[in-house]
Amino acid sequence: MKKTLFTTAACILLSASILGACSNNEPANEAEPAVSSTATRPVIEATATPEPSAAAPAATEAQEPASPDDSGPLASERPKTQAFGEQEGGVSGQEGTLEQGDGYSLYVFKDFTLDAQSGRLSLTEDPAYYAQIEHLPSGYDLTALKQQGQTELSATGKVSDHSGELFEHPLGFAELYLQATGDKGIEDYMVWKNQAGEAFLFRIHNSKGELSNQFSPWVMVSLATLERN
Repeated sequence: MKKTLFTTAACILLSASILGACSNNEPANEAEPAVSSTATRPVIEATATPEPSAAAPAATEAQEPASPDDSGPLASERPKTQAFGEQEGGVSGQEGTLEQGDGYSLYVFKDFTLDAQSGRLSLTEDPAYYAQIEHLPSGYDLTALKQQGQTELSATGKVSDHSGELFEHPLGFAELYLQATGDKGIEDYMVWKNQAGEAFLFRIHNSKGELSNQFSPWVMVSLATLERN
């Protein structure tokens, strides 16, 4: 009987001890879920809005097409007037005015008149002194032109060939330079190229009269300024 009571009492004490231990552990276990919840929450990082790069505007500007106004001056643009120095034989210099012909321009001097439609540059005082201007196509036949020139000039007199280098001459060089002298004066038939490679045919008539010295130096200077538009 005593043994049974002792065993029962021991069981009661053991149960009480176990319950007390369980009771003490509950607060700690309840806190754990809160810690776990905080640790697994996704972190949302603030994303800064990128500031525009300082180099970006420059790059954009470089890609923009150039304005038509920014293009340089056209090759055909020349001053309206130009001064020309003393010519061979002590002929005083003078100023030429840029005038337009049929698809070309040249400097014309005060004693001359240019007929743009006919392509004739003549002395204003006496139009019998003149130079007929003709622009030649790129594929012109120099041999055929020479034959034509000889035929034309033979009616004036004996034909001389001065083609090539022209020393102390405004034109400098002529691919073809035929000349004939007769009772009515001097006839020239010339094929000439400017620095741009543009070819022209000149038929020049010098009446060999009182105005010859006024005509011959300056008509050649004027022709030497020819340019296609």
